[in-house]
Amino acid sequence: MCWSDKKSTIVVFLIFSIAPLAKGQNDCELKKEKDDLRVYTCSTAGSKLNVLKAELMLEDTSFKELLDFVNDIGNYVNWQYNTKEARVLQTRANSVVFRTVVDAPWPLSGREMILEQSTSFDSAIQVLKIESRTVSYDYPQNEDLIRVPLLVAKWNVSSVKNSLKIEYTLRIDPGGSVPAWLVNIAMTEGPYNSFLKLKNELKQKRL
Repeated sequence: MCWSDKKSTIVVFLIFSIAPLAKGQNDCELKKEKDDLRVYTCSTAGSKLNVLKAELMLEDTSFKELLDFVNDIGNYVNWQYNTKEARVLQTRANSVVFRTVVDAPWPLSGREMILEQSTSFDSAIQVLKIESRTVSYDYPQNEDLIRVPLLVAKWNVSSVKNSLKIEYTLRIDPGGSVPAWLVNIAMTEGPYNSFLKLKNELKQKRL
């Protein structure tokens, strides 16, 4: 596929390799479900913070359509949960660095994330991987925001007939003084709502 040669070196949205994240996971509990979207939290050995896992299907969607959508960093404010700002800081040879600002409910401070994203596509097995993680970057610190110290996430996307099957994992430490038990309770809300909006926006583009 000609598009894959170009896209496989581009960076896109949150994530690490699914195998390292899955390793060490113990019990996973289903937290939210709607149609084919399911969101779980999984306890991990040696960490108080859970790993989030999501599964969903995108009907009548190609790899290129998904990549084009996720590559549109500026559009994140329209579908990523509570995202107020999103813009590219630097385009690198095999990745892109971007900054997002996420609003938080009172009395918590808003969060700032600086992430590096990359993608790879295996044409032999028809699997797309989108990876993203926090990265050290020289950007002025906003005193009103807390910069997220750790985010590691991944989309593992495979083809099923005319649809895409997405397996997503997320490990995040939001920083600040938020206790681990509260992070574990709240962490499902963002990805759940984001994926619902993603599905709806892709559907609207096909109409």
